[in-house]
Amino acid sequence: MADTDQQREIDLLKNELAAVKRLNKELLDLQHQQDSLEFSWIGNLGHWFWDLKENKVAFNPMKAESLGFKREELPEYVDFQFFTDRLHPEDYERVMQTMRDHLADKVPVYEVRYRIRSKDGSYKTYYDRGKVTQRSETGEPLFLTGIVFDVTKYEAEKQVLLKANKEWQQISKLDKLTGLLNRTNILVKLGQIISEVNREKRQTVSMILIDIDNLEHQNSLFGPLLGDELIKEAAAVIKEIIQVDYYAGTFEGGKFLIVLPDIKKSKARQIAEQIRVAFNSREFSEPAEVTSSSGVAEYEPSETVSQLFNRADRLLYKAKQNGKNNVLSD
Repeated sequence: MADTDQQREIDLLKNELAAVKRLNKELLDLQHQQDSLEFSWIGNLGHWFWDLKENKVAFNPMKAESLGFKREELPEYVDFQFFTDRLHPEDYERVMQTMRDHLADKVPVYEVRYRIRSKDGSYKTYYDRGKVTQRSETGEPLFLTGIVFDVTKYEAEKQVLLKANKEWQQISKLDKLTGLLNRTNILVKLGQIISEVNREKRQTVSMILIDIDNLEHQNSLFGPLLGDELIKEAAAVIKEIIQVDYYAGTFEGGKFLIVLPDIKKSKARQIAEQIRVAFNSREFSEPAEVTSSSGVAEYEPSETVSQLFNRADRLLYKAKQNGKNNVLSD
């Protein structure tokens, strides 16, 4: 008799468990339908539920489908590791630490953005937000619920915009005619390098101030288009000769400023001479005799940007007085 009662009790428990499973399935299906109806337009992949004790995760199939999996390809019981094992290596520790902090009740909500590997090996970007909804009497986490969004498209658009913004920022620093830094930004760069020298992050800095000789006279003879041609050609020569870790910019009509970090005056003068010779040997659309002059100065301790610039400018003026087509340094 006792065995019969025990069997009856077992059968009742089985029936109750089956009923609970059916109810859970209906509730989960209903949640999936609500997710699809209410949030699909913003990349929502639905809710997820994680039973920590059993390490079982229930989730909207959209989450797995977005990674390229079909329902029949998933194990009967999906655990937490099914998703964490697919995290991008650079994101793994950050995501896991965020979860650990939330489980330990150090942060009120688990909220993180991460890249996760799809079935085909590509990565998608998810925004995940969840919270412990049940804890034991001792504070041990028992159950979490959350919601996840596929923000891959948003992240791609964001990166495009960031790249475009960076490019526009760079373009805004350049002179439109020559492609060199404009007046403001070459002076800013000179100031930055001088500051680095003063903080002993650099040994020294030299500058070259170049001016196209007789530019106004050439404009009056052949027109302003030739003047533009001379300026662009001078800029092209400068780009060809100076190294990538040097800086060049336009200052005003026909005048150029070159900043040479960690370059002594003697080397700077050699560079200026190379530019003078190369520019003077170029051919132009009009039979103009084209030359240039330069003033070269090396930074002296405690000088301001203006003082260094003025020294180079005075040397340039002296080179002009001495017959032009010349390079002078102090």
